[in-house]
Amino acid sequence: MILSTTNNLEGKKTVKYLGLVSGDAILGANIFRDLFASIRDIVGG
Repeated sequence: MILSTTNNLEGKKTVKYLGLVSGDAILGANIFRDLFASIRDIVGG
């Protein structure tokens, strides 16, 4: 199976188009903990 983000591949025939693929990522899940940890690194303790 060859996966591609282009419309075509040179020398290959497209047999089946499966559609668009999307994904999600969770960013900042521990934003408060990271914020306080960085403050603790600066201040100490």
